[in-house]
Amino acid sequence: MTVRLSEAEAAAVEANAAAARMATSAYLAEAGSAPLVPAPAGPDGATETGPLLVELMGLHRQVRGAAHNLNQAVARLHSTGEPAGDLTATAAYLARVAARVDDLVTAIAAAQTGRR
Repeated sequence: MTVRLSEAEAAAVEANAAAARMATSAYLAEAGSAPLVPAPAGPDGATETGPLLVELMGLHRQVRGAAHNLNQAVARLHSTGEPAGDLTATAAYLARVAARVDDLVTAIAAAQTGRR
């Protein structure tokens, strides 16, 4: 498979992969295979939450890795007084993953209560 990205997109993907402590190809595979929509509702109106919980576990790993990288970048900032090159990218990546976690938690809650 070939993926074409602009220079800016490629840089963002590579920065996000580095912040998640993943190879770029593994990062793209994980991001590309993550479900975007919750599973369809069952007969009682509730949605199966299993796939959503699996996605949440994957996001948990990403948050831990990115938080660790952010902590290291901030420690370098405090020790040297200069921001590390990856500080901004790591913080932005962590904010995007946190937003995905928020959306997923909302989807899980809605699935469990049968609300959309």
